[in-house]
Amino acid sequence: MDGYTVIDVETTGFSPQQNDRVVEIGVVYVSPRGEIQDHWSTIVNPRRDVGPTHVHGLTATDVSTAPTFDEIAPYVLRALTGRVVVAHNASFDLRFVASELVRAGIALEQLPLDGICTMQWSPAFLNATSRRLADCCRAGGISLVNAHSAIDDALATAALLGHYLDLAQYDPPWTDTLAACTAYPWPTFPGSYPELRMTRRHEVRSARQDEWLDRIVSRMPRAADPRVDSYLAVLETAMFDRFLAEHEKEALVAVALDSGLSRGQVLDLHGDYLLAMAAVALEDHVVTPEERGDLESVASMLGLRSTDVDEALRAAHEDAVASQAAAVSVSSSGIVLEPGDRVVFTGDMVREREEWESIARGHGLDPGGVTKKTKVVVAADPNSLSGKGRKARSYGVPIVTEAAFERLMSESFAA
Repeated sequence: MDGYTVIDVETTGFSPQQNDRVVEIGVVYVSPRGEIQDHWSTIVNPRRDVGPTHVHGLTATDVSTAPTFDEIAPYVLRALTGRVVVAHNASFDLRFVASELVRAGIALEQLPLDGICTMQWSPAFLNATSRRLADCCRAGGISLVNAHSAIDDALATAALLGHYLDLAQYDPPWTDTLAACTAYPWPTFPGSYPELRMTRRHEVRSARQDEWLDRIVSRMPRAADPRVDSYLAVLETAMFDRFLAEHEKEALVAVALDSGLSRGQVLDLHGDYLLAMAAVALEDHVVTPEERGDLESVASMLGLRSTDVDEALRAAHEDAVASQAAAVSVSSSGIVLEPGDRVVFTGDMVREREEWESIARGHGLDPGGVTKKTKVVVAADPNSLSGKGRKARSYGVPIVTEAAFERLMSESFAA
């Protein structure tokens, strides 16, 4: 193989079938061993409104003098031909790239395009709190600056790919995708290459208020099905402003259909989202009328009922009570950590997870995933509704804070 091409696109919306377009593209060339070789990016004039500026930070003024996708299409085609395409939530990015290439008159024989998805492979290589690129990068010790800038996201994804390759000792488990990508019958560009004109992202970016979304996403369980993770990634972006416009609803339906999800599966995912939102509302043990109104509004937008809000609040409260009971039981149970005990770290903690794992290994403990034999789970938030938190509670494994774990370590390994 010639190597990997990592791409990231920022878009006007969520579905090319709904006439959404690319407003920025980042392209990074990566060697078969994961070294970044070169990269380029440009803002793209979509010849329509730019969509959610509050997400991607681009305005109509920013794109007004940028090249159209038609102008850069030959260079995008050249960047992909004969190489293995990589993206974080690849099904989303590749749908847009394919749509734009076809619009530009480049005939693609086989759709959908195939590629390696660093989001899909993240559970195999990372202990991340969520599927989001920022959380995956944090788990892999990778810097991500200016999230939702196409080139910064693409460079971070390229570094994530390199991390996976290193962990796999350069014998990655995606051999079928490698074969499919390298054998793809890319067409030859029929005309002469125009001058490559690029417009860089402006230094001034619109402020993004991520805290509310971050707190909800951190409580969403990871899915074993990559189709589900792909849909949830789009849903999280759509819900960024706590409002689901009609065109966003239509786009989500299109994404669900593209992903092969049934109506029942989609409603289950919306229920998970509402449950995570209820947990955020209950963080201070009080649900204000404004928070209840938010929950009711979001439930309605997601096709759920008022009774689903009641159920979400009840379930979130029960999980919180169970977590608190587990934390209390640890402090009075006389748990003693011994070499060989399995301990699990989850969430965005004060100390970096890698530091905690190093400390644990230094005392002979075994950091890893949740099993029935796990001695204790250390969580940034013991009330977390993450997959690890739920599994720990189902096994009866105590979930404790960093401070409680530090006390356990001090008591168990006192000189």
